[in-house]
Amino acid sequence: MKGTVFLLISLFASLLAEAQVAIINDKDGYTNVRKEPNAQSPIIYKITSNTVFWYEDQEGQNANEWTRVYVSEDDFSLNVDDTNYIEGFIHTSRLQPLEQVKVYKGSDFAFKYAVEPFKLEGRSVKKQNGQWVETIGGKKVWGTDGGFPKTQVKGVKVSIAGKSIPISKNLYADIYECTNEFKVYKNGDTYFVYQWNSDGAGAYQVVWVFNTEGLKQRLVGSMI
Repeated sequence: MKGTVFLLISLFASLLAEAQVAIINDKDGYTNVRKEPNAQSPIIYKITSNTVFWYEDQEGQNANEWTRVYVSEDDFSLNVDDTNYIEGFIHTSRLQPLEQVKVYKGSDFAFKYAVEPFKLEGRSVKKQNGQWVETIGGKKVWGTDGGFPKTQVKGVKVSIAGKSIPISKNLYADIYECTNEFKVYKNGDTYFVYQWNSDGAGAYQVVWVFNTEGLKQRLVGSMI
């Protein structure tokens, strides 16, 4: 059973190797995700505006085609199992790659990690085959290639228009090797903080999504 789960995780990671991050561009405020790439296929999910998700970036893709997408079932990517994604298709005309969203250059939004050296501090460690670190404190380890991290996040400071946005430790306890090098995009009243982090091998992407009401989503994924 464990081998099967590991195979599924490895397969999904390989699929994401060609994936990119996007939001939808739909005047209705949502886009249907279909089981197969055609308009007659059953609707299996609805993606709402300013929700980030993965999509397969295929060379030569045009607006008359369908795009395979992977939508996290967990708004904050807290599940240890990487296979908890809804896989389906949306029409390419409804796709807006995050990199095409307007880059934010204002001063009313601020985001910053407080980073410190990694401390095990008595937390439990689970290893695969007694060698590779899988979880620390019961949480998946993002940012390493099987070893212990070098740095960890001590806290995240976020503010919008002078209002502090609290971030629970639970939402940064699993991400490691973070830096304060990131891109910020804005669509309407929503801010997207996007970055790659790694120890040199264990690369992953994280996207934080905020509006004036607070944190709306955290998308984390392995892209290697």
